[in-house]
Amino acid sequence: MVKTKVILNTGIEIAVLLALFVLPFSKSIVEICIIAGMVLFAVKKLFYDKGLTLMLDRRVGIFLGLFVLANILSLVNTAYPLMSLKALVSKVLKWCVLFLIIADTMTSPRHARRMLMVMIASSVLILFDAYYQYLFSVDILHYPEYYRIFKGESRWITGVCYPTASFPYPADFAVWLNVIFFTFVGVSVLDLARERYLKSRLALCAGIAGIFLFLTNNRGAFIAAFLTMGIFVAVRLRRFAAIIVIALLALGFLTWRVPAVKTMLTSGVLDVRLSFADRTGMWKTGWRIFTEHPVIGNGVNTFFEKFKNARDDRDRGKFGSYAHNCYLQMAADIGLPGVLSFIAFVSAVIVTNLRRARSATGTMPHALVVGLAMGIVTFMVHACVDTNFYSLNLAALFWICLGYLEATGRSCRTITRT
Repeated sequence: MVKTKVILNTGIEIAVLLALFVLPFSKSIVEICIIAGMVLFAVKKLFYDKGLTLMLDRRVGIFLGLFVLANILSLVNTAYPLMSLKALVSKVLKWCVLFLIIADTMTSPRHARRMLMVMIASSVLILFDAYYQYLFSVDILHYPEYYRIFKGESRWITGVCYPTASFPYPADFAVWLNVIFFTFVGVSVLDLARERYLKSRLALCAGIAGIFLFLTNNRGAFIAAFLTMGIFVAVRLRRFAAIIVIALLALGFLTWRVPAVKTMLTSGVLDVRLSFADRTGMWKTGWRIFTEHPVIGNGVNTFFEKFKNARDDRDRGKFGSYAHNCYLQMAADIGLPGVLSFIAFVSAVIVTNLRRARSATGTMPHALVVGLAMGIVTFMVHACVDTNFYSLNLAALFWICLGYLEATGRSCRTITRT
């Protein structure tokens, strides 16, 4: 029985790590891996564990339960019952179960290290793809032939398009880059005994990710990055805060004074004013949809269809849209209590595990907890102005990282430092 349980746990870990590796370029494999992991987890819990209890912090479990309950209650108001019911399973419960699977299974420092190695391997592949695509407009993972309008969102500067790598849009690539960048920075700058080689690899990957983040020219990602970096400096590097702030301001000034860079940051098909105007229009429409049912919402996954008939422009009744503010869209779908319970759930995971990790300061699991927390924070901030939670590959990235944050934080309590 013990051997069978070990095999099941290994299968679950392989499924999750494979999903983490391929999520930038294959949604179908991600879905297959998640289903496989759920099946193996169900078999383990039903036939080989003594009960259905889960290893989860009580506060985290309460807030997660409230979030799920809010999604279920929103079905009362939905005008699209079958669509909402399907979304409840495929876009809510699936991710919550994935989080629970990781939190309950990947509970040793070895799991944390393997997760980090897979993240490094995936980042090397995607960053190489981004480099090749940036130079030749060819995504080697999806489109082996050259074409001028790269995935419908190319913005050209002296003949070179904005990098997207295997993602459909520069914004999606920027979200992934932010999570990778801050996870690797968090691990590489902390004092890891006997981990110099690992830190050098992480620092190199983080540096390249930072360059491509700049090249995406995604202002939402820039804002999220600066806010997250500010939090990290305030918490971890307070002695050097003044020097870092001065250096960043000087870098910004010098960058802005370089004509080619200034042109890149102020040009493009999606002009800054047009992008902001589009978003404010979406937010006004989203707010009207939210006020229809502010407590229990209009139903899971109904925003897109509701937006089609609520918009007040020439496309009314023709095209739906996302809110480009995940929290506004979530509030419109499941109500204000639902979005607050979600934020409380994520905050509880971050705070609880940062506290747990203090007991293992100087170890890789502690550093990974800090790095993952930073990556999740920047993801959450960026979600204020984009559609992060409504893209399958980005949602998978978020929930996998959140699950490993919970599991790795718990593993820190088992570490005895010498």
